[in-house]
Formats: sequence, C-alpha cells, structure tokens
Amino acid sequence: MKKLSIRYRIIKAAVKFFYPAVDVLGTENLPDEPCVVVGNHCQMDGPISCELYFPGEHYIWCAGEMTKVKTIPGYAYKDFWSQKPVWIRWLFKIASYLITPLAAAMFGKGGANVIPVYHDTRALSTFRDTIARLNEGANVIIFPEHGAPVNNILYDFNDRFIDLASVYYKQTGRRMKFVPMYVAPALRQVHLGKPVEYDPDAPKDGERRRINDYLMSSITDIARSLPEHRVVPYRNIGKKNYPGNLSEKPFGRMRRRPEVDYRQLTPKGIFTDKRFTHLKLLGGWIVYFALYFLTENLIPAEKCHVIHCALDDVIKFDERWLIFYCAWYVWIVFSLLYFLLYDVGSFRKLQTYFMIVQALAVIVYIVYPSVQMLRPESFERTNILTALMGFIYRFDTPTGVCPSLHVAYSVGICTAWLKRRETTRGNKLLLALLCVLISISTTFVKQHSVVDIFAAIPLCVVAHVLIFSKVKGLPAKLQAAIERI
Repeated sequence: MKKLSIRYRIIKAAVKFFYPAVDVLGTENLPDEPCVVVGNHCQMDGPISCELYFPGEHYIWCAGEMTKVKTIPGYAYKDFWSQKPVWIRWLFKIASYLITPLAAAMFGKGGANVIPVYHDTRALSTFRDTIARLNEGANVIIFPEHGAPVNNILYDFNDRFIDLASVYYKQTGRRMKFVPMYVAPALRQVHLGKPVEYDPDAPKDGERRRINDYLMSSITDIARSLPEHRVVPYRNIGKKNYPGNLSEKPFGRMRRRPEVDYRQLTPKGIFTDKRFTHLKLLGGWIVYFALYFLTENLIPAEKCHVIHCALDDVIKFDERWLIFYCAWYVWIVFSLLYFLLYDVGSFRKLQTYFMIVQALAVIVYIVYPSVQMLRPESFERTNILTALMGFIYRFDTPTGVCPSLHVAYSVGICTAWLKRRETTRGNKLLLALLCVLISISTTFVKQHSVVDIFAAIPLCVVAHVLIFSKVKGLPAKLQAAIERI
C-alpha cells in the first residue's frame, strides 16, 4: 500500500467522524485470492463507504480527471452537478472550484488508494496499475455505471473493465473473479454477492456480456431482496426522484443527459477533440451521395442488367406500403440522432456499418449495373400516396437497385438497437417487425425486385461480422482498427 499523507489522514478521520458507520455484509463471498469488486456508484456514497469500511487492502478506481487540480473543476461540475436546475447551476460551478483543493488532497499524491481511470490511450496504464495492485494482494473496487438507466437500481455498466480478466490471465495464468456489490446508504449497509469467474477459453465478447449481465442482475437482485428503502442513483438528481428498491418506476423516467456536451463543439474540435471525433464519420454520407449521383447519372439504363424474378409478377403494386418505405428515412435520422446524443458507441458502429455497405453496394453497381422495369405505367388510384410515389419515381431512377440499400440499412439499424442492453424484449420484436416490413415494402411500391432483397444479405453479413462481431484470423492491425470503432 502506498504511503498516505498526514493531510489525507486528517481528512479521512474527519469524514469518518461525520459519515454514518456502514456494515459490510457478505464478506464470506470474497475469494481467498485478490478479486475485482463491482458495485453501484450511489454518487459519492459508494466510494466513501468502501474507502472507510471495506475490509482488507483495497484500491478504488477513480476518474483520472479527479486526481489533477487542472481538471477537477470541469469534471466535478459535469459529473456531479450539471443535472441541477438551470437557475442554480452557477452556484455549483463555484462549488466545483471550491472543492478542488479538498479533492486534490483526497485523490492526488499521498491521498486515498485510488487507481486513475482514463478512456483514451492512457487506459493501458489503468489496466497495468490494476493488475499490479492485484498482484500485491489487494482487492480492486470498480463503480462502472454510466450512460442510460436500465432499471430502478442501476445505470448501464461500461463493461470494458471486464477485459482486465483477459490481460490478468495472460500475465498470471489466474482466472479473475468479479464480486457483485450493492451499496445501500439508506440502510447503512454494503452487500457482497457470489463471485463470477472469468473463463479464458470462451469468446471474449461473449464472456464480457455474460459477466456484465451477471453482475448487473446480481446487484439488482440483492437490492430487491432487502427491506424497502430509497435507492441513491448514479446521477446527482433531485431526491424527490429517488425510487425505492421495490419500485417499478425506473430511472428512465427522469430527464436524460446527452453523453457528449455538443455545446462545446467547435469546427476544429471535430478533428482535435476526442469527444467529437466520431462526427467525422458523418463524412461518409458526403462520399456516398457523390458516388450515388455518379452511378445514377453516368451509367445509362441500356447498359444495365434487368433484375426480375417470378415473385415480382405475383406482388401487385400497393401505394399503402409507401408508409413503411418512407419510415426508413425517419428511422435512419432518428437512430443516428439518438445515438449521437445518448450512445456514441452505437453511433460509431452504425455509421461505420453504413459506410461498409455503401462501399460494397457502389462497387456492385459499377461492376454489375442493374435496373428494374417493375414500375406501373400509371396508378389505378389518385391520392396523396400515389402523388408522393410519383415524385419518388421522378427523383430516384430505377437503376442501381441490386442489392437494396433499403434492406441493408434496415438490418444494420435494427441490429444496432437490438445490441443495446436497454432495449426491452417487446421493443426488440417491434424493431425486427419494422425491419421486415420496410424490406417487404420495397417490392410493393416497385422500387426493388425480390432479388434485390436477397442480394443485400451478403452485404449485411460482411458488415455485421466486421462491426458487431469479433472475427478470428483477421490481421492484427485491421482487428485493432475495428475494435477502436
């Protein structure tokens, strides 16, 4: 253990004097060997309870910004108080500077036994320090809540901390154990659950999901098994919005905060500020529309291969399917905007998926230009849908149709939503149904042949494997680039 400064010892003694004593229950679940304890943050209650009362030698993961004087005010305000009412936020901005000397004394040199956590290239130092502390015989405590709420107990976990187990196993040959922990300030208790062990022989992504799901469900089960009490949420929100541990009202009813504060965005920041570099991916649309214009206008229809199958003659034109066909545009815009605000990781994956299928489709359109002759010469009925359909026909030529990007995009959007832990089972069914209906609609409005739908499947598979799955046998540099997305 590192040497603690006299200043920190005084601060710790003062906090312990005023902070209510906490009972740590379930210590029999702690393995004999060093382990990683994973719990709910409870704002400052989680770290304080563990620093003061957790048994044995231990280190706590702490945001790296809270260990340096220059970065403490900005991080403290953003993470602790930016959810406060607008009219009083100025007071908390002042408070963020007032607490800086105290925070520096607590988390800086000579302070608490913390491991600075970073989310950039310095993350390697976080892993290295963590494994060093484990090898010294100390337990490591992590509070990985972030992003969106999943129920009335927890916000979603940033599950990348589980990759520690893989590195730990490679270096030591030992299987890391993760212990779930529920912090209940209202009961003045900390509860430890049964540990889960990392399996080095299982696929890395699957193991990360398994362990993360186990930890989140175990913490939730522990909380709901206790006497009724108020849950202290990860976000610093009004106490009137704190739910009970037995409440059916999730945190999701509260106002959500965007994952990135785009108010601080500058044109230069898109290329230099890591918070906003994901916006560069939107440039893929500029490239795609340029290529779309070229393939649509430079390849004459007489040089295109006609796409047709027997099913196309069975399916009759029905303008009512235009509703689902146009829902595709809304789905794309809504999904990208939502992910930009609340799930940047999903935005990166989805936009990269789009770029891959766009590139593959354009290659096919150039190598094997296609056209369909399925559009009706006239409409049997005259209504707003047929009028809109006529406009689309004039705007969108019948060339460059195989494979269908309508289908490929829909599958990608659906996959991005299904991969999110917050998506409920009912919503997953609705999203899958919407994907199918949009794909089918392309044939009823005679924008695509049935052949185009099936031709889109290989594009979906390639993009899905590269973006949403881990591929064995890929060159190391390519795999690393994919994992950075």
